[in-house]
Amino acid sequence: MELSEEQIERYSRQIVLKEVGGIGQEKLLSSKITLIGLGALGSPVAYYLTAAGIGNLRIIDFDRVESSNLHRQILHYTNDIHRKKTYSAFQKLKLLNPDCDIEIINERITSSNSKELLKGSNFVIEGSDNIPTKMLTNDTCINLGIPFTIAGVLRFHGQIITVIPEKETACYRCVFGDVTIGDERMSCSQAGVIGLIPGVMGCLEANEAIKYILDIGDLIINRILYVDLLKYSFNFIDLYKNPDCLACKKDAIDLVEKSDYGRSNICQ
Repeated sequence: MELSEEQIERYSRQIVLKEVGGIGQEKLLSSKITLIGLGALGSPVAYYLTAAGIGNLRIIDFDRVESSNLHRQILHYTNDIHRKKTYSAFQKLKLLNPDCDIEIINERITSSNSKELLKGSNFVIEGSDNIPTKMLTNDTCINLGIPFTIAGVLRFHGQIITVIPEKETACYRCVFGDVTIGDERMSCSQAGVIGLIPGVMGCLEANEAIKYILDIGDLIINRILYVDLLKYSFNFIDLYKNPDCLACKKDAIDLVEKSDYGRSNICQ
């Protein structure tokens, strides 16, 4: 594709970067990224990917906006309360950048539809707040061979990992095993969350997707980045691929077909 004069102006601050350039911007405009969740993490992800000129963005969520969401879910406003998050997000994103083809999926992602929803993506970003959805995303993307990133937040803390199945990097299950149920006391509703931390982590998720599409820089692979905004510490924890991992070991079974993911909701 050839950039129009309007596109050259819109993306000029990116195009001037030697890591991007006109060719890189064309790659972004030709890419397809799927985002699971349009809440605290998904809001900044969707905003910055749309602004950057991702050509095709598929957004998946079944939830509606609540007043308790608004301190951290920046795509949704007070007058969006009770609206579906997909519709609320779509309205803002199309105003931001009409270049971006936005596909909305008003469904709960489950083991029965995850492959259909994620197939054809160049990159997947997981932005839910629960372990079942993260495990399902991990297993589905590995099965389909799609690179992806997963982040999580709580209180003042966040963590993020990126997985590239083609390079056989350590996956989410390599770290957390067969855990499918989290401690309810460690949910955002029970333990709390400062609104800024999902903003930081969501931006990092978007950055991972852009860097992968452009094939630049270092991704957060074979390690987890742990962020503590209370102490301002940013630490990498090295990871090693588990040769017995249920999801990514050699000759692994199709976990999407076999596993019980329990509460596989998208609720931020």
